[in-house]
Amino acid sequence: MRDTGESELQLMTLPNLLHPVPIVITQLDKTNTVYDDDYREPVMQAAHETSKTLPGQVKWGLDDELAMSVGGPSEKADGYVLFRYVDLNAQSVVLKQNDRFTKIGNVETDVYIVSLKPIGHYPEAGGATMVKAFFSDRQPSRQGLQ
Repeated sequence: MRDTGESELQLMTLPNLLHPVPIVITQLDKTNTVYDDDYREPVMQAAHETSKTLPGQVKWGLDDELAMSVGGPSEKADGYVLFRYVDLNAQSVVLKQNDRFTKIGNVETDVYIVSLKPIGHYPEAGGATMVKAFFSDRQPSRQGLQ
């Protein structure tokens, strides 16, 4: 009987992205961000790590998909990017809320992750193989004025 390693199991159920485009991700760097001692909020501008580019499947325009949940209203999203965990792990990226997408395909953006949803659960992979990163523009009036 042959011993199958964990990486071999993940290759058995590796989902594909439909029409993937390059996504430029900039993550919040909490260690280099200056915080207010009393309120624990960033002073002036939060520091970000070096940008990384990963393949992702994009869907724009969700409007009300995240409007209501069991626990009450949740933040609205302008769309989502679907990532494979294997691609994220290859570049040592762990997505978190408030991470920023600065470019989606050929479109310059300034949108932030508002919610994460693991999907694509397979027994052979031990759980989720993909994650939906819902994003929203925090300051739509400033978009394109740079």
